[in-house]
Amino acid sequence: MLRKFRILILFITLAGFAQNAGAQCFSYSRNVCKKKLGEYLHDGNFNATILTEGETAEIYKTFFSGVEYRVVVCKVDSLPPVYFKILDVNNNILFDSKARGGAEYWDFVLETTQQLIVFVEVPEKDPDSDVKMSGCVSILFGIKR
Repeated sequence: MLRKFRILILFITLAGFAQNAGAQCFSYSRNVCKKKLGEYLHDGNFNATILTEGETAEIYKTFFSGVEYRVVVCKVDSLPPVYFKILDVNNNILFDSKARGGAEYWDFVLETTQQLIVFVEVPEKDPDSDVKMSGCVSILFGIKR
């Protein structure tokens, strides 16, 4: 019985840490990353999560023709450089931040309305190390005013 109680307390504690980390990531996204949209109007969605070295994430989003967009990928300083690609639904690469010197954002206008994939990768600093850094990574979308 005592063992089950300890496991329950551990679970509740870990859940609290995870919730706190998520709240801090949301706050970081809102207070730091949103500024990187510059003159672009934020779409109101904060797509932020905690990622660890070696992990990836992707978001599918519909973009409309004739609208000027900015996609920003922002991360905490403790993580290594984060790279992102924007692909169409056929996996054709439209933008690759690594090929553009690690750019944090991409401004673009599409000729046709389409769904795109924003693929984010947090590379490992040292693949042989057992210690991996984790931190907040945020993807924000803006529309030219």
